[in-house]
Amino acid sequence: MIVPERPGFEDGKTALRRLRATFETFPFADAIRRCDPDLGVEVVDLAETPGRDESAFLAALLTAVCRPSLWLAPGFLIEAPALSGAGTGKGLLVRAICAIAFGIRPRAFTAGHERQELEKRIAADLIQAAPALFLDNVNGAVLRSDTLAAAITERPARVRVFGELRMAVLNSTAFIAITGNGLTVSEDLARRFIDCKLDAGCEDPESRPFDPGFLERIELQRIDLLSAAVTIWRFGRQNRQDLKRGRPLGSFESWCDWVRDPLLTLGCRDPVERVEMLKAHDPHRQKIAELFKAWWTHHKDELIRASELAEPVRRLIDPLGRGRQFVATALGRMAGTRAAGFVLVRQEAGGKWGAASYALHETTTDPASGIGHRGHRGHRVSDPIPADPMTPMTPMPDGLWDAELIAVEEKSWTL
Repeated sequence: MIVPERPGFEDGKTALRRLRATFETFPFADAIRRCDPDLGVEVVDLAETPGRDESAFLAALLTAVCRPSLWLAPGFLIEAPALSGAGTGKGLLVRAICAIAFGIRPRAFTAGHERQELEKRIAADLIQAAPALFLDNVNGAVLRSDTLAAAITERPARVRVFGELRMAVLNSTAFIAITGNGLTVSEDLARRFIDCKLDAGCEDPESRPFDPGFLERIELQRIDLLSAAVTIWRFGRQNRQDLKRGRPLGSFESWCDWVRDPLLTLGCRDPVERVEMLKAHDPHRQKIAELFKAWWTHHKDELIRASELAEPVRRLIDPLGRGRQFVATALGRMAGTRAAGFVLVRQEAGGKWGAASYALHETTTDPASGIGHRGHRGHRVSDPIPADPMTPMTPMPDGLWDAELIAVEEKSWTL
């Protein structure tokens, strides 16, 4: 392995270009492409800086290389369009990453047809302590998993051993990759994953002409490609004070320092910017946003009891007409939730038998004064935070809009 003792900026740029050239045939969705007359297909234009999707892939590759030494690291989604995503190279990309980082071809597993089955499969794979966890073909689904969430951000994490009345302690250093067409993740997983989109721009991506043996060529070039990745890693560690810093990502500060920021310094985009987009695609968050917008239309920031809500607002909370008590309970669980530039606040009842009241307040900043919106009776509700993209939400209460979500999430694994 040939890695410079003290790689400089130009060494890092050369290493980055080597990696980009190897994967230029992959259809990163936002990449600027050019037609390659020799291959007869479009490839990434290496004269242009990497887009977010190519940058997310490069971050995934560097994460896999660093992962045994990183305490915590996000997982990666490799996704493609729902109806024209088959054959874009999602699984091949994950296998190539693992071939470079670990010298293996990872064994993929699928989600199964039941929610509990997916949890068992994830836990079993993590207990085996393989270098990579590869969940493949999660198509048309909203993925939820407490097991994945804990394994990514908790160390040690604890999972139950299937068939036994005991918990196993996990100190996982697995590189976690999930692929799928039309795939998204729930809010609790969104901040734990970096999203990479592939889009071949055609109806039948599998019909594109490529020479066979791509993965075999990757394995033959492994030493060279791994050297390039380690060069970027070493460049970042030795020039930490000069690195360009991206958006913060809670729980993954070391990952940002080791992986994301060296790539930013070398000209890549910040893949963390996609986290808010992942959150926005969660059906639970979309329902909350719809509710808050309807609430604002009918009530503005008026303090109001559950029984006084306008019918269109109440129908969004309780589409099955389960009654006032259901609405009051749902609102109690949503108190403090932030979405679509609003926050729902609760005021307790004055007496023992009174009902709590609720008010919706904007959480945007006054551009002239820089002072956050103040709530009922002049009390500040929250620190100013941007309204677009949407701000973090508290966990959704179980059962809220469950009937409607059955239609939205025909395949949804809640673990």
